[in-house]
Amino acid sequence: ALMVPIAAVILRPAGKVVYIVENGVAHQRIITTGEQVDGKIEVLSGLVGDETITVNGAGFLTDGAPVSVANGQ
Repeated sequence: ALMVPIAAVILRPAGKVVYIVENGVAHQRIITTGEQVDGKIEVLSGLVGDETITVNGAGFLTDGAPVSVANGQ
């Protein structure tokens, strides 16, 4: 199962979202979640699994916001 840190999942009017980073820009992605285990939550739909997602500060992001990736991760 695809799991992400709970801190990466943000509740917005559109539903539960994560922000993926592509070319230095955050993009909102609506997801469907499942079980929570050890600080992570299962993603049932909305992600493929190879995306770079934001965790720290995700709640402050908006769609299209410029971001930088720390530590090359």
